[in-house]
Amino acid sequence: MQAVLLAGGKGTRLLPLTVYRPKPMIPFFNRPLMEYILEALVNIGVDEVFVLVGYLKEKIMEHFGDGEEFGVEIHYSNGDNLKLGTAGAIKKIEGKIEDSFLVASTDILTNINFKDLYEFHKKKDGVATMALTRVEDPSHYGVAILDTDLRIRSFKEKPRPEEALSNLVNTGIYVLEPEVFDLIPEGKNFDFSLHLFPKILEEGLPLYGYPFDEYWNDVGRPSTYLQATEDAFAGKLKLPQISVGPLKGNVERGGSLYTGRKCVLRKTRIIGFAVLGDNVKIGKNVKIERSVIFSNVVIEEGAEIREAIIGENVYIGKGVVVEPGSVIGDNAIIEDFSRIGANVKIWADSRIGRESVILPD
Repeated sequence: MQAVLLAGGKGTRLLPLTVYRPKPMIPFFNRPLMEYILEALVNIGVDEVFVLVGYLKEKIMEHFGDGEEFGVEIHYSNGDNLKLGTAGAIKKIEGKIEDSFLVASTDILTNINFKDLYEFHKKKDGVATMALTRVEDPSHYGVAILDTDLRIRSFKEKPRPEEALSNLVNTGIYVLEPEVFDLIPEGKNFDFSLHLFPKILEEGLPLYGYPFDEYWNDVGRPSTYLQATEDAFAGKLKLPQISVGPLKGNVERGGSLYTGRKCVLRKTRIIGFAVLGDNVKIGKNVKIERSVIFSNVVIEEGAEIREAIIGENVYIGKGVVVEPGSVIGDNAIIEDFSRIGANVKIWADSRIGRESVILPD
């Protein structure tokens, strides 16, 4: 069985975390995001994967290699993937696809039953199947209207709230037939949602929707990344390789704590949850609330980190306060008693002097 993974985007909504790493390599419980989707595909029998890379492609290729370590054969397609769009980029592997194939974005976390999705597609015998989930606000996604046979009769990308006639949205997971390549122009920007699916409908070809209720989260923004982390602790997002308890957490620490290797914590207070990478050093009386801290970070005594994401190799001085929604880029230095206001992004390699206050615009 073959699959295609879309891994070429720049991840601008996750900046500054994506200055030095592509979005598929963002750590989630200390493993790159892409590992989770790849593992799920291998578990249902996918044995050959084409990864469409682009931005900082070397990071992905170096980590995943030829796929042997992950039990799958991996090929890479690079070049002009960013310019070609999501569908235009798969045109380049047209001659290598032999049968129905799965396509998935690498910035999603989900418990979808890929095997059931694939079998649904084969049973319906359409040219494409789009996995769909229900959301409260569909205006940020592609919205599908289904008939009683689950065939998609209408699809609109990011409609205005008053135009959204359904709350079933595109999840970035598809099963396609090789014949869809005939609908994709060579060397032109062509997007799944903006071009390919509307063209399939326009030509009257069978496009089906597969609604599912299992967990799904597009972790393309800091807020959804932190929500997915909380959902993993709460058991809503089921990741077998991660052994975490319920969100009420550890009685001694007052919250759920997950650390990498060689971490040192001294009288740290955890509220909600904290995920720490490798080699994180935390001083006395530090308070961490609902936050993720990447590897090789030092946080000195008395600091407070609230609902924030801290990049790699960051130094946070004594008494520093990082307020909710903030993201600190790799290699940043924040000196003693400074305050980073809510929803502030501190760029990679920045240095914030002692007793500074950085406020949002």
